[in-house]
Formats: sequence, structure tokens, C-alpha cells
Amino acid sequence: MQELLVDQPVAESRPAPERAARRRADLLGLGVVAVVVAFAAQLPVLKTHLFYYYDDTSSVIIPGWRLIGEQLLQGRLPLLDVDTWLGGNFAGEAQFGLFNPLTMANAVLVALLPDLAVAAILIKTEFLVLLAAGVYLLAREYGAGRNAAAVAAIALPFSGYTLFWDAQAWITNLIAFTLTTHTWWTLRRYARGRLHPVVPLVVAGLTTTSGSPYSVLGVVVVVAAVIIERLVNRQLRAAVGVAVIGLAAGLMAAVVFLPLLGMQPVGTRQAGGVFNTGQLVPSLGHLLNLSAPTYVPRLYTFGPATTPITYLAWFVVPLLPWFAWSALRDGRARAGIFAVGLAYLALTLAPSNLWMFRWPARLIEYLFLAVILAVALLLSAGLRTDHAVRRGLGSAGLILLSTYLVWADRPDQARRAAEAALVVGVLVLAVVLAARHRARLVTPALVAGTLMMLVLQLNWFPRNRDITPWQFPHDVAQLRADFADRSDGNTLIVANSFSKIPNADKQPDRAWREVLFGNVSHVAGMDALNAYTGMGNRQFGAALCMEYEGSVCDEAYQRVFATDPATGVPLADLLRLRTVTLLNAQVPGTLKPTPELLRDQPYAFDLRQAPPGWQTADRGTYATVIRRTAELPHPDGRVSWTAPGLTVTADQAGPSTEEIRYRGGGRVIVAALAWPGWHASVDGHYLPVDRGPAGLIQVDLPERAEGTLKLWFVPAGLRTGVELLAVGVLIGAGYCTYHTVRVRRRRVHEPA
Repeated sequence: MQELLVDQPVAESRPAPERAARRRADLLGLGVVAVVVAFAAQLPVLKTHLFYYYDDTSSVIIPGWRLIGEQLLQGRLPLLDVDTWLGGNFAGEAQFGLFNPLTMANAVLVALLPDLAVAAILIKTEFLVLLAAGVYLLAREYGAGRNAAAVAAIALPFSGYTLFWDAQAWITNLIAFTLTTHTWWTLRRYARGRLHPVVPLVVAGLTTTSGSPYSVLGVVVVVAAVIIERLVNRQLRAAVGVAVIGLAAGLMAAVVFLPLLGMQPVGTRQAGGVFNTGQLVPSLGHLLNLSAPTYVPRLYTFGPATTPITYLAWFVVPLLPWFAWSALRDGRARAGIFAVGLAYLALTLAPSNLWMFRWPARLIEYLFLAVILAVALLLSAGLRTDHAVRRGLGSAGLILLSTYLVWADRPDQARRAAEAALVVGVLVLAVVLAARHRARLVTPALVAGTLMMLVLQLNWFPRNRDITPWQFPHDVAQLRADFADRSDGNTLIVANSFSKIPNADKQPDRAWREVLFGNVSHVAGMDALNAYTGMGNRQFGAALCMEYEGSVCDEAYQRVFATDPATGVPLADLLRLRTVTLLNAQVPGTLKPTPELLRDQPYAFDLRQAPPGWQTADRGTYATVIRRTAELPHPDGRVSWTAPGLTVTADQAGPSTEEIRYRGGGRVIVAALAWPGWHASVDGHYLPVDRGPAGLIQVDLPERAEGTLKLWFVPAGLRTGVELLAVGVLIGAGYCTYHTVRVRRRRVHEPA
């Protein structure tokens, strides 16, 4: 059957002018794909203007990148920011990609932009375009025609999971998926002898250090797939080279994930275990509806699912009868696609928790990557147009079956399912007619159908309602102006994000002018104890009953002013609190303490009577601010308590250091979280750093007439991680050098 969609891929041994022309044509195709995807990526924003500023994007990653980017611009790599408290262990969190040049460049971009939501749009558009480019190049690498590769590249970024989950909420997963596609095509191209190994080495290193464990998993899977492919084709040398690159890239990941593992002694999230809660676990039946635009599977997410999470592209299933299946016969050349597809099918159907990996629905897009590559190869062979009636009936039957399954699952959405079926039917007819009479129109018809379906889906599903919308303010200057007078030094926000903020969804601009959650409060200039953390801190969280995104329980106000039995002073003093913001709806007027607590600390539970040494500074619509009236000692440092017999004569603090001069001896408590990695010495002699009340730094100082305590922070596991990174770089550099020398020698000895 003559090619109807694209030119057939030609042999690699073509003349130089022909190779140059092919490269120019590929660059043009890549440019068109980039422009189309960049345009289409703005359509969600037209429907929901904060579409890309939802959930973790707005509460942790973009604000966190802002904080990191500001420090990078000051010439400092912030391994730890003590004043960000629960969310300040940037190295230990891993998800910020602190050691990845690409993510750090984006952090600087966020710091330079005046609006956080605009930054989210730009960065997510960036990675959607890069994802499309990776799919295009990968499809071309496997022999797909330019037009077919473009169709696949434009479709995948707007599949259900990628758009409504990764692009809308989980930007770190989007980055991991994007870089995995580029790792795959560069590795395979190198394995075929068409690319220097330094390129896949750099790309794979960027992938494994991006901060998501799914990026490391992606590299492992694609390295294994390419090795299998080379072995099937009896190319042992190439397989060994791919394994060496994979090993080097894997060692580079240690610098990211060893500090994360080093946090586990104090963290709330423990890696390990295999179990199934059913959350975000798709079934095989869910995945088979990959061409149903309105299919919302009965999949447990954070509530009933509200998006077409298992949708890939409208044309895959309806065009099955029209494909020339012989295009997939060469299993040896395409073994990598099948290997990746099978691996991710198994992982997508796995239990909800596998060691560090949870919620296997996150792997749907990796499975769909293999599927769309196979579809691109089928499209490249041209649509078969013989036996048109039988094929047409087959398409109609598949569309009707899909529509029936959607209706059977959700009968209340019958009209929507019927509308989608009608649109898909018309689009399939247009593609088939183009294939029969004007082959050049097949690609525009497929791409136009993808864009049309995106517009319809955004009308049916304007946003993902399974995730937290937040709707935080995003103008940085306005944020800082709103909270300039609402925070003075260390601040505790006594508020719960889940149920205690009235009308936050309807009037977010008003609600968020008085109280904030996640890392946004730190962008606003507050030294808030509350922050977002993916790993947590058990002791600190227990002391203030603080959740991962900074919410606290109703009793937090009582706890912070209760006396600590070990020191005899309120926890507020140990934390060096200067400001407490209380959500009026959460702590309304007089609480109902137990008789014992009321007897011990009667003032701590009545907003109408601030504790001694505190006064009400502001009473707003949503929140009340109380502020310490007396100055704290050691204004340049963080010492919050000393044992009798110990006198601090000077205290100077840095972002992650402390220098304390003292007389006498005994215990000292520093108002900073004692993350693993803190070190202490007195006059050159090392001392253990203990965890005191609420997980604060506690050191027992030896008796000195004049002594100096130095505290500094190096993330636990970082030194080993840097050493393994260096080993990975050396292995990669050594192999690249060996490859270069071998290729040059071969060229010297080859006949002209």
C-alpha cells in the first residue's frame, strides 16, 4: 500500500546534502509541533485562568522555587533555610531538584517574574512543549514519518492524566515524564551509532536528578528497554554502552535522594512496604477506554474521579480497523517500545504503594507513550482504504461500544457521551475521506480533531476537582504588601486549610489577605513555622499537630502557650515566636479547655485576653493577630533557652549556621529544627546535636570560662551523594572518552 500520510523513512547511508535536507525538514516539523502545543497549552487558561496554579504547584513547588531562586540570585545554594522551618530543608525534600541545572534555572525564572501564576503558565508550557518535542524525536527515532510523529507529539501532552494531573497539579511528575522521553530517544540513537554518548549521559543525568523518584524509574525502564532491543539485534557492544550510561546516570541520582533518605529518622513519611489502598489504582477496563473523551472512570482518587484520567487520544481506537498492522511486524527493531509498554502496563496495574512509589495512575502516561509510538508507526504506514464498508462498520462499532461503556458507567452523562460519539464519528469520517482522496489532509484532520477535542473537554471538565484549587494570590508585590504588617519575626498560623476558612473558594482574594498556607506565606515575607513538606517532621508536627501543608489543629493555640515541662517556659518562647495569627472561625472567642489546662494557663484559651507579654495587634474579618510586646534576647541569633549556670554573651545566626559565645556550661536550645545533618563543635571539639522540645536543636555545652559553640548544617547523606555523583561523572566521562578514541581509530583505519 502506498504511503498516504508521510514519506517513508529513508536509509541512514544517504548523501550529505540529503541528510542535511532531512534535518532541516525535521527541525521544521519540530518547530510546527512546538508552536501548536504552545498555543494549545493556553486554552485551559482561557477557561480556568488559574488552571496551572493548582494544588502542589501553588502551595509548594512554585513558591518554593521562588524562595530558592531568590537565594540563587544572591549567590547561595540553599541546602537549608532555617527561617522556612518545616519546609526549609530543600535538599532533604528532593522534589525541588536542588542539584539539577534545568530546575534551578526555572527557579531563577520564577524569582525574576512578578507573578507566581504567570510563572506556572510559562514553566508548564515549557515542559509541555519539551514533552511534545521528545515524543516527536522518539517517534522519528523508531522510524515514524514526520507527520505521524507530529500527530503523536501533539496528542500526548493533552491526554487526560498528563493535562489534568501532572500539568495542572504535579509539575515535578511532568518534568520527570518529559525528561524520560528525551532520555529514551537519545539513548536509542546513541545505541544505533548516530549520537555521541555524552548527549544521552547529560540528558539521563538531568532526568535522574530532577527530584522525582519516577524520573529514576523512567531511566531504569528505558535503559533496560534499549538494552533488550540491542541484545535482540545482537549488538552486545551497544548494549554494554547503554548499561554504562545508565549506571553513571543512576549514580548521579544519589546526590538528590540520599539526603531525602537521610531525613527519614525524623520524617513522617516512611519509604517501604507493599500494600494496596485502592487509591489512584486503575484497572485494565479503565485503560481500554483510552479513546473515550468523556469517560471518567470510577477510580478512587482523593474522592470520586472528576476527569478523563485514562483518555489518550480520540483517534486511537476508532482507527484500529484502518491500520496496516504489518507495520509492527519488525519486532526486533521496535522491541524497546513493547518492553516499555509491558513494563508500564504491569506497574500501572500494580498495588497503590510500592516502596517509594505510590498511586500507580501516575504511570498511565508512560504506558500511553509506548501506545502512541506504536500508533505513530501505524499511521506512518498509511491508512488502509480497501474494504471501506467493513472497516467503517468496525469503526462505528468501536465508537458505539465505547459510548455504551461510558453510559453504563455514568448514565447521568448520556447526553455528553452521545455528543462526544457524534464528534468522534465525524472526525473519523473526515480522516478516512482524506486518506482516500487527499492524503495530505490526513495530518491536519488528526491535529484539528485533537485541538477540537481539547476545547470540548475543557468545557466538560474545566478543571480537576479532585485536587485542591487553593486560588492563592499570585502577585508577589501585592502579597508582600498585604502581609507586611501581619508578621514580625517567627510566626505561627493557627488555622486549618481543610474546613475552617469561610468562603475561601468564593472570595479567595479576601480570605487570603489575612491567612496563608503552604510556602506562599514565606513568599509573602513571613517567617512562618507553617510550610508545606513532603517528608514532614514527626516531633515538630506532633507538638503543634501540624499537617503536611501547614494546617494545625484547634488545640495548637493551647499547646504553644502551655508550659514545656523540661524547661519550665512556654513553647512559644522556645520557638522564639513574635506573632501568632489565629483563624477566627477556628478559635472563636473562648475555647473549652480541660479544667486542668484552664487552671494552669487560663489566659491561653481566650482571644479576648491575650497571654501576658502579648497583645492583640489586629482583628480582621478572617483572622486575629496577637504579637509579643517585649523584645526577645539575642536579636541576632536563635538561642531560645539556656540552663541555669549557662550565660550566652553573643549569638550570631546565618541562614544555616549559628555561632554562640558563652560562659559556664549546660544545655542550650536553639529555635531551629534539628534536622539530621546539624553539626556542633566547641573550640574545635565535636559535640552531639540532640532533638529537644518540638524537635528543636539541643546541645549540652561543656564548662568553659569563655567558649564558642559553632553550629553548621550539611544534609545527612549529601557527602556520600556527592561522592557517588563524582563517580558517576567519572564513569560517564571515561566512557565518552573511550568512545571518542575508538571511533577516531576506526575512521583512521577504514578505507576511503
